[in-house]
Amino acid sequence: MQITNVTCPTSKYSVKCPDITTKDGICVHNTANDASAMAEVSYMLGNNNKVSFHAAVDNERVVTGLPFNRSCYAAGDGRYGSGNAHKINIEICYSKSGEERFEEAENLAACYIAYLLKQYGWGIEKVSKHQDYSGKYCPHRTLDMGWERFLNKIREQLGLQTQPVEEKDYSGGSDEAVRRYVNGSTIENIYADTSLTKKIGYLNPREECDCFGIFNGRPMVRYKVDGSNNYKIGFAKWTGGVK
Repeated sequence: MQITNVTCPTSKYSVKCPDITTKDGICVHNTANDASAMAEVSYMLGNNNKVSFHAAVDNERVVTGLPFNRSCYAAGDGRYGSGNAHKINIEICYSKSGEERFEEAENLAACYIAYLLKQYGWGIEKVSKHQDYSGKYCPHRTLDMGWERFLNKIREQLGLQTQPVEEKDYSGGSDEAVRRYVNGSTIENIYADTSLTKKIGYLNPREECDCFGIFNGRPMVRYKVDGSNNYKIGFAKWTGGVK
């Protein structure tokens, strides 16, 4: 299971995760669009809206965006509500179109939730849904397909399910360390895709930023937009900057 930890700037805490709180369970959401986990976290941290969550899961990886010991704005029950303040809020990606990518994202989310339940010493009864706190029909596609069906996926990962649910094996992985990217002596353009067809920004000479790995031969970096506290994620061409 590949887990990428993206650090929320402390300057964003007042907007995204204002309070240090104890956690007593997990709240599940669907993103209602077709962006990847990295894109979801990047967008969440890059804007100044009081909308946030702790982690997003797609069909390939888990991406964390907020410290688990802090609150968020995901469950629609206010700053001090049980869902926002005391749950680890997890978004499952690709729920707009659904189909294979979403099913794989659900499977990985079930694996990750089981991992967290074991880590915190919780049982399956600690898993809840957005709908439980604000009445919103979320996680919408998971609910359409059957909430108990999804809980059964988690139960199997916990060794509690007698009838196996067919899914990929995501066990045996580890956290992926975030590295640094140090630009060279010239401006480095940043692109939205690994084919380098759509420029979305640039790094100044000697500028440093986070690097989340190399994909299709291109470093994925998170950089500040024009020196502000807003961030974007994209791909650089020069691999020599990865440290």
